[in-house]
Amino acid sequence: MRVACAILALAAAVGAAGISDEQFYEMPRLFHLDHYEECLAARGVYCVGSFELAPDEPSPLYQLMQLHSSNWVDNFNHTRLHRGLCVSRRCELDDEHQPMDAWFASCVNASTMSAYNLSARLYHLEYCERGAGPAPAPPLTTSERAFAGVLATLLALAAVSTGLDLTLTDHAKKSMSWALSWSLRESWRALCAAPPSTGVDLQALDGLRVLGLLCFVIEHVCWLNTLTYIVNTRHVEKMRSETDVMLVSNSTLMVQAFFLMSAFLLANKLLQQRRRQQRLAVCSTILDTMLNRIVRMSPTYFMVVWFASSWWARGGAGPLWAPLVAGEAAVCRRKWWTHLLYLNNLLLADDKCLIQTWYLAADMQLYLCALLLTLALWRLRRAALLVLGALLVAVVLATGAAAYAWHLVPTFVLHRPEAVRALYSGDLSFNLLYQSPLGNAPGALAGLLLAHLHHALLDANVRLSDYRWFRWAAWWAPWLALWWVALSPKLLGAGPPARAAAAALAAGERAVFAIFVATALLGAMHGVKS
Repeated sequence: MRVACAILALAAAVGAAGISDEQFYEMPRLFHLDHYEECLAARGVYCVGSFELAPDEPSPLYQLMQLHSSNWVDNFNHTRLHRGLCVSRRCELDDEHQPMDAWFASCVNASTMSAYNLSARLYHLEYCERGAGPAPAPPLTTSERAFAGVLATLLALAAVSTGLDLTLTDHAKKSMSWALSWSLRESWRALCAAPPSTGVDLQALDGLRVLGLLCFVIEHVCWLNTLTYIVNTRHVEKMRSETDVMLVSNSTLMVQAFFLMSAFLLANKLLQQRRRQQRLAVCSTILDTMLNRIVRMSPTYFMVVWFASSWWARGGAGPLWAPLVAGEAAVCRRKWWTHLLYLNNLLLADDKCLIQTWYLAADMQLYLCALLLTLALWRLRRAALLVLGALLVAVVLATGAAAYAWHLVPTFVLHRPEAVRALYSGDLSFNLLYQSPLGNAPGALAGLLLAHLHHALLDANVRLSDYRWFRWAAWWAPWLALWWVALSPKLLGAGPPARAAAAALAAGERAVFAIFVATALLGAMHGVKS
């Protein structure tokens, strides 16, 4: 009876204000790693794995752990422990024939029973390894040898081409331009060259790219930190509700700006040809445009995937190297062909090889859709705006219906700690919204709308900077986009969101952000100072 009353009182306290630091540190530490190199150097046994805790009798401590873990948006699951232990140093071996994993499991179970009166069941073993002195490196595979050969060839080509560029006369270079295509100096010149004039100021796109890449680098560094064994999980969990952390966690919305720019540049190029009254052969335009894009994107991309599936696993060592790096490299060896087809976001979606490359696949798919849609609307002018606007609304409504039906969540909730640690395996929100063409269609449609609206204004000889209301809208749009990224998660309130609210935000967050960005870009193109 006393235990039941204590549990009820604890539930009321946690539900009202969360748990105190004193209560938090009564729980078992979530992550722990013993010294890896020291253990193996002493020829000990080192194991890494995860354990499920359970009480043998009613336990207020376990109830506290469950209640704290019930806020799965911000908190880790504290009923599961993650351990990397030098088992041979911590526990005596009861039976010399006992398997290493059983030794590991009994060792952790004994420690949790003695310290917390909670049993620990090993539910996922990463590996057990016995130190046995320096081991010879495994022989090179055919793939590794081929990658090394291709890389050596590329370096040789760059060296020869750069040497010719530095020694040949200008007259000789004119007849050997093909031989200079690998020159480092020529590549640097091309990289720094001014973009060709398109009749409209598009410098704002360069600034947007810089801001976008900055967001992605910062967010992915934080993301990688969550994958590791964190010492102070209390600090990480408390930070989740702070505005600046919400801004960083939710900054992957910035990827919509890249879909927007990609679709805009494609449509703008085609619509410029329409304004010049050039005729387009539909089939050849599709083939040439897609072939050009594949040729530009694929060589570097495929080399990175090849490296990940071959040499990457040899690049280091440590207690978490095998589960995090070698494990992903193994996925890449199974899934590399889906990257070649730009379908890695749709095929074997739960297997993550270079998880960030979902963007390249989704962008290629949306680029093809944007091309087909632009050609389909070729003869329409102002009516194209209505069609694209209707499509954007339809995509938002369809996304909202899917989100409500399958309990999908918006971006900030998606990047919750336990989902990150699982690499979003089995997460429908990641597969159906975050990395799918449907979930990212608002950015591409906003780019098409921007291009068609820009050309409609050119046809009507309208300069939006002459209108005060638009100057204000364009000036505020970047700030509204920033505030939307940082503050939109607060619309859901604290803790697990309501189903309808989560579906509404999941459906609309990308479209709202894309509209703010498109408004800002339209203002920059029309000379609005910002």
